[in-house]
Amino acid sequence: MSDKYKTFSLRLITGLMLVSLPFLGSDCEDVINQITTNPCSNNSSIVGEWTLIYNAGTLLDICPGEVVNFPSQSSGTATLTCPSQNPISRLYTLSGTTLEYTETGMQYNVNFTENCELVLSGINNERILYYSNQISDSKLNMQNSVSAAGNSSEIK
Repeated sequence: MSDKYKTFSLRLITGLMLVSLPFLGSDCEDVINQITTNPCSNNSSIVGEWTLIYNAGTLLDICPGEVVNFPSQSSGTATLTCPSQNPISRLYTLSGTTLEYTETGMQYNVNFTENCELVLSGINNERILYYSNQISDSKLNMQNSVSAAGNSSEIK
């Protein structure tokens, strides 16, 4: 009787373990989905109004607080405005992660930080530009900008 009891117990435990495996895997899948899901409400879209909060790289020639408005995810006419200056319009295209101002040829790689900030890293220029669509005084960090600078669609 003891061998039958051991065999039955072993089979029961094995069966319960096999039945429970899908439930264990679903928790891991939920964790992975939470990690890989973009926390940004804009779902990694450039569409909207973005304010320059930090200018890095070797070209520190963008006006502090530049505001860029992208009306479409793929292409259109962006409006770029430096504070106390008239806005300018620039045609742009976004192909994959490459943003190009078509009239001037300026190109940037487009990325997003974990804080949902837009990061434009220059492809044919030495700029790294950080933009936010949720501006507060604490985010503005423009100590590396030149006051008589231009906008991000042009090279000076």
